[in-house]
Amino acid sequence: MTTFATPDTARLLAELDARTRVAWTAYRDALSTLEGSEYDAAEAAEWDQLQATLREVESARTDLQARSGD
Repeated sequence: MTTFATPDTARLLAELDARTRVAWTAYRDALSTLEGSEYDAAEAAEWDQLQATLREVESARTDLQARSGD
């Protein structure tokens, strides 16, 4: 069965996709210039931040889809 999102739902889903891209870009950028022990020291915290953001986005996506009936 094909489902169609309302314009508002589609816009909000696009915003969530953008938040996902921004989170991954921030993770990459935060680590891109680091090497060795500096990278090791920063990576775990950056990963935790990325995962927290991705959980927030997924929760918002699930809530939106439940409200829209998708």
